[in-house]
Amino acid sequence: MFRTIFSSTFRRRAAAALALLVAVMLVLPLTLSGMPYIQNVFILAFYMTTMSLAWNLLGGMTGQNSIGHACFMGIGAYTSVLCVTQFGMNPWVSLPIAVLVTAVITGLVFSQCFILRGPYFTLVTIAFAEAVRQIILNWDFAGKAIGVGLPYVRGNNWLLFSFKDRAIYYYIAFAMMVGVYLIMKRIDNSRLGFALKTIREDEDVAAAIGIRPLKYKVIAVVISASVSAVAGFFYACYYRYIDPNIMLQSASVELVLPAIIGGSAFVEGPLVGGILMVSLSEYLRNTFGGILPGINLILYAVVLIVVIRFRPTGILGWYSHSAFRDFLEGRVLGRNMDKNGKEAQS
Repeated sequence: MFRTIFSSTFRRRAAAALALLVAVMLVLPLTLSGMPYIQNVFILAFYMTTMSLAWNLLGGMTGQNSIGHACFMGIGAYTSVLCVTQFGMNPWVSLPIAVLVTAVITGLVFSQCFILRGPYFTLVTIAFAEAVRQIILNWDFAGKAIGVGLPYVRGNNWLLFSFKDRAIYYYIAFAMMVGVYLIMKRIDNSRLGFALKTIREDEDVAAAIGIRPLKYKVIAVVISASVSAVAGFFYACYYRYIDPNIMLQSASVELVLPAIIGGSAFVEGPLVGGILMVSLSEYLRNTFGGILPGINLILYAVVLIVVIRFRPTGILGWYSHSAFRDFLEGRVLGRNMDKNGKEAQS
């Protein structure tokens, strides 16, 4: 019973803390109006967290480790930009097209590699990402290595998804991150989430109870890639320029780390790892980048080694098994026993 009491108390406090955090995030841009760099750090953190949430659906929830999510993002970004620059479409119209193209390509390609078990999916994501990058590098229509940019628009224009005020991008990125988190949370608590987690633990058991691993793996990769395409659309509209380097393998690895550091077994893991690591990385790059170039990457490497060595379940995994939590549960148990004792005596 004390665990139930602790769980309900903890959930109420967590919900209150989350509501307070959201309120702070909504008010924060008003205090950062004269600090565009700080606003950019938060926008980048929200974008990276969104991408990490997308990866976590496939890697953390389904157990299929991808090192090609930057490619999924790149396909969405290039599709939307080319629709605007080559066909004169409105950016908002290009968004569903980018999502559809990314979903179809990933569904067709990766449905074949899921037939085999083991590390084949990871190897295919690496090869597929590099193949797509090489195609774009040599494709005149996509601007080759030079890249392609969106037209410059003055002022704030919602119709063309171009804003002079970074605070608008901040709110859009924040809404994108929260929306994707809520979707992932809903999936985690649904029959689809149960199927994906069962496949992660044991495919044979999943197949024995009527879950078709191939079907649900394809669903997971399509949803994950579609979310990445939405993030790619935002990236292209925010920076107004993209080139093939956005699909480098190092970019894909950088998207995986927040989920691993935060705790890939938890939907909230990418949120914790993304906001924490991206903010710290950008701070170190800005403060010490001139003295020690690449210090942010060194930080990622050191933190990843420490997490894998001492806390492979990530920050949230450490908390869920920490002595601090046991101490709190013990306190709740003690209070409950005292209360029951007084009631029995009376």
